[in-house]
Amino acid sequence: MYRLMVVEDENMIRKGIVNSILWKSLGFVVVAESSNGKAALEQLEKVQVDVLLTDIKMPVMGGMELARIARQRYPDIEIIILSGFAEFEYARQAINFRTFDYLVKPVNKQKLLDTFTSLKENMDRKREIKEEIYHSNIYLNAGYETLRNEFLQSMLDGDISLFNDFEEKTASLELDFTGHYFAAATIKFDRKSIFEELESNWGTDKRLLTFAYRNIINEELCDIDDVYYIVEDCDRINFVFCFPSKEKQDELMVPCLESISDSIHNCLFKHVAVPYTIGIGLSYPSIHHIAKSFSQAKKSIQNNFYLGEYRVQVYQDNNESKYEQNFIRFYPEEMEHAAIAISNGNYEDTRKYLVSMFRTLSEQNLLPEIVKNYCVALKLMVQSKIMNSNGAMEEIIGDEFNEFVKEALTVKELSAYIINIMVTLAKAIDETIAPMEIKEQQILIDRAKAYISTCLSEKITLKMISEHVYLSETYFSFLFKKVTGITYIDYIQKLRMQEAKRLLVNTNHKVYKIAEMIGYSDYKYFSVQFKKYVALTPKEYRNQGRREKEQQER
Repeated sequence: MYRLMVVEDENMIRKGIVNSILWKSLGFVVVAESSNGKAALEQLEKVQVDVLLTDIKMPVMGGMELARIARQRYPDIEIIILSGFAEFEYARQAINFRTFDYLVKPVNKQKLLDTFTSLKENMDRKREIKEEIYHSNIYLNAGYETLRNEFLQSMLDGDISLFNDFEEKTASLELDFTGHYFAAATIKFDRKSIFEELESNWGTDKRLLTFAYRNIINEELCDIDDVYYIVEDCDRINFVFCFPSKEKQDELMVPCLESISDSIHNCLFKHVAVPYTIGIGLSYPSIHHIAKSFSQAKKSIQNNFYLGEYRVQVYQDNNESKYEQNFIRFYPEEMEHAAIAISNGNYEDTRKYLVSMFRTLSEQNLLPEIVKNYCVALKLMVQSKIMNSNGAMEEIIGDEFNEFVKEALTVKELSAYIINIMVTLAKAIDETIAPMEIKEQQILIDRAKAYISTCLSEKITLKMISEHVYLSETYFSFLFKKVTGITYIDYIQKLRMQEAKRLLVNTNHKVYKIAEMIGYSDYKYFSVQFKKYVALTPKEYRNQGRREKEQQER
C-alpha cells in the first residue's frame, strides 16, 4: 500500500475525496489530511507519505509552494495537483515540479481513478527497478554469504517485512526453517578484553579475527543441521537454532554453544583471558517469533553478566516467562494447515481446520491470552503466505482484527469471528483464481514445469518462472499449488533431489560438485536437504545405490 496525503482547504471536498474512493482497492491508504500547505509540511515531517494530492488555491500556503518545497525535501514523493484553475501557467509550474498529473476541478471521478491506477503502475515499476538494483548490488559487491547474514540478522532484529514471500526468500538463500522449535542465542565476549587481544595478537584487524571465528564455527557445526550463525562483531556471535523436537534441543543446544565458545577462546585468545557469556532465549513453535527469542537472549546477558562460573544464561525469572513457557508448550498443527488452505482459496478445508483448532484449544483449557495470541499468530502466518493478493487481506480482515481479538469475552465469540473472517478471505482468494478453465491451468503449469526442468542448475526464482508463463508471481504461486498439490519450491527440490540421486550413482563427481550442478550454492545445505528427502546422506546413498546396481548387473 502506498501512503497518500490529501490537502484541500474546503472540508466537504476533502472529506469527499477521502471517503468516496475505495483507496485500498487502488493500492493506496490515506494517512494524513490537511487544509493548507503549511500544515501539510508540518505533517510531512512526522508522517511518511508516498503521494501528495493537493489543491492549488489555499490560505496560508498554496499548493504550488507546497509542491515546490515538498519536492526539495522529499525527492521521491509523487505529486498530483487538483485545482479549479486551468490556466497554462499553473500547468507549466506543475511540470517544473515533476508532478505526476494536473487535474482540473470539478474532476470526473473516473478520471481520478484512472490517474491513481496509472500512478500505482508507475510507482510499482520504480519500486521493482530499485529492488533489482539493490539485490544486484548486494550479490555483486557483498557476496552470497553476506546476503544471508544480513537476512538472518534483520530477522533477529524484528524486520517483519522479511516474512512476505518468506519461502521464496529462504529458498533462494538456502535457509531451512522447517523445524518445530526455534530459538535464538548469542555469545558475548568482553569487549575490552577483545580489544586488548586484537592489539597484542591480531594487529587490530577485526576482519582476521572474525574470519577465524567463522572457520571454527563451521567446523563445530559440521555435524549439526539447521543451525545458522552471524558474526555480528568481534565481540558478539548470534545464532538461530531450528530443532525437530524439544528433546533434540535439550540435547544439542547448550553443548554446541559451549563447545564453540571454548574452541574460540582456546584457539584464538593467546595473550588475554577473554570472559564470555552465552545468552539463550525461549524456544517458539514458529520462526515468526525468533526476534522475541533473540531479545530474550540479549536480556539474559544484560541481567546476568559474568556471574561467577555461570557462563550460560537462559532467559527466565521474568514475569512473562511462565506465560511464554505455557505458550510454547502446545502449538496446534491445524494453524499451519488452515493458513495453507486459506492461501489456496480452499474455504471448506479452512473451516474444517479452524473448527478443529478451536476445539483442541478449548480442550487444553489454556489461558485466554494464549488462545488470543494464537489467533494473532494465525493472521501473521496467513499474511506471510498471501501477501500481494490484490489487497484481499486488507479489505476483509482490516485494522480492527487485533482489537476484536483482544476484546473478545468468550472463546465462542472469538472462534465464530475468526472462522467467519478466514473463510470469507479464502472464498475471496478462490474467486481470483476461478475464471481460468482447468485445462488451461494445466497447460500453464506444464509449461512452467518444462521451464523449471531446463534451469535446475540455476538459481530459479518465482519471478523467473512467473514471467515465463506470463502470470503475476502471487497468482502463479497459488495456481501451482492448486493444480499440483505442492508448492513450486517443493517441486523444484523434488526434481533436484531426483537428479542428485542419478548423479550420485552414475557419475564419480564429488558431492559438492553435484550440489553445484543442480543449483545449490551451499554444499552443507544440499546435504541436509538430501538427507531429509532420502533419509540417507549423499555418501550413504551413493554406496547403497552402487551396490544395488552391481547386484542387478550380475
